[in-house]
Amino acid sequence: MATKKRERFVSPKGTAVWPRLNEPDTKFKPEGEYTVSLAFDPNDKDFKALAKKLETRRDELFQEFLSENPKKKKGAEVAPVFTEETDENGDDTGRVLVKFKMKASGVSKRTGKKFTMRPDIFDARGKKIDNPPQIGGGSELKVSYEIGGSFVESAKKFYLTCYMVAVQVIELVEFGQRNAKDYGFGEEDGYEAADSAPFSDSDDDSDDDSDSDDEGDDGDY
Repeated sequence: MATKKRERFVSPKGTAVWPRLNEPDTKFKPEGEYTVSLAFDPNDKDFKALAKKLETRRDELFQEFLSENPKKKKGAEVAPVFTEETDENGDDTGRVLVKFKMKASGVSKRTGKKFTMRPDIFDARGKKIDNPPQIGGGSELKVSYEIGGSFVESAKKFYLTCYMVAVQVIELVEFGQRNAKDYGFGEEDGYEAADSAPFSDSDDDSDDDSDSDDEGDDGDY
């Protein structure tokens, strides 16, 4: 079952939070990991459809896991497929987050060979970007992904993972890009520079030799 080819899906458009899409994050994983969380309005119909899809697949994988590991059934439960977003003060923002990730390098379980991966990046018209810009928080993205799951013994929980394959940039906010709103300014009548832009409400916040199954952890479903 762990080697079963995963079905591929595309997420609804969401707002990028802490994207690491240009360079992998190596802080906690030396092999590197590309990640992005997409923020959604929990009342949005597209998000509700996404959540239902993820929860349904999670529950299916959990039951498959239990059927193969009946001794682990006692006390086992599923983990949520999304988290509630909080601000720097720990207060709820009213949005929910779905996380996507891709392992940047490793050793193929199938071939035993080393591999490197990076997500393909496409623009809003579907054209692949060979040298993508620095994709920052607040960008509007869609993510192509595959679903896997794994059981964490210490937590007695079964977690679903969305393995990122590619990203489509619908609206770009480059990393480090700031606008008037970020500094607390609004639009006023008065001096206007020749090259100024209207006040914006936007928020700022591979080489693939592997099989997609190699991205999951041992025991992945």
